[in-house]
Amino acid sequence: MRTYLLLGLALFGLLVSNGVYAQSTGMADKVYTSEGYPYKNLIMKAKRVELIYSEEGSTTTCRVKVHSANKVLESDNVNVSRQDFNNAPVTQCLARKTAKAFLGQL
Repeated sequence: MRTYLLLGLALFGLLVSNGVYAQSTGMADKVYTSEGYPYKNLIMKAKRVELIYSEEGSTTTCRVKVHSANKVLESDNVNVSRQDFNNAPVTQCLARKTAKAFLGQL
């Protein structure tokens, strides 16, 4: 069984997080997601989001850890099909209701 850990701002379709230099002297991060609220808001507000999963056969077991400045919130393990996980990893591993609750705690 293989265990993979994706750190940083990972999201939907293994959310693409690109650091781009803004025209000003600062640096801006752009996060591309198709899932929207509350997932995108959670990713943007959290210090770090981890998608932890393992694959065995056609099943993927996963959970999400959300880090803020002073706490770590962790969802329960969920078993999903590999295809569903590949299509929308975060939404499959983190229920919308739980994502809203986590967002409220940040």
